[in-house]
Amino acid sequence: MRRFLPSPALVVAALALVLCLGGVSYAAAKITTQDLARDAVVSTKIKNGTVQPADLGPAVAKTMQVRAYTSVVISPTMTIDTTRTKGFASVTRPKTGVYCLTLSDGIDASRTAPVVTVDWDNSSGNNLSAFLSKSAHDCPAGTDLAVRTYSFKAGKANALTNIVAFTVLVP
Repeated sequence: MRRFLPSPALVVAALALVLCLGGVSYAAAKITTQDLARDAVVSTKIKNGTVQPADLGPAVAKTMQVRAYTSVVISPTMTIDTTRTKGFASVTRPKTGVYCLTLSDGIDASRTAPVVTVDWDNSSGNNLSAFLSKSAHDCPAGTDLAVRTYSFKAGKANALTNIVAFTVLVP
């Protein structure tokens, strides 16, 4: 039986592989967060979806939260869905398609960028929209936000309507 004698190239390649893998293992075990320079890890170096809210400091996590939200339903009667509301005290509808919302918790609506969207599951009809007004035009004094809801029909003027349910978020 003939003995296998490795060539010098195979010996060098095997040795290089062992040293390479050993070096990575050593580095992984020895390099800690204290070894990283300040601001060395930037967002482009972090894999999407790997940073979780628990990984953030309390101040950062707090700024990323929604401070207030509400869902205004229209059926059977127009009201705030209390199971899907935080930070809103009331809603009124002084005229067709105009909703006046009052915030609680001392949130200043003029210093935020609220958003509104149609709640399609609780609306009736097609071609609907909801627009936010931070000036609360057409609403009584003390109202923080106004929402106007419209129904669009081809060849006709846009019309304010009461058939649009909506959700408001205040960051």
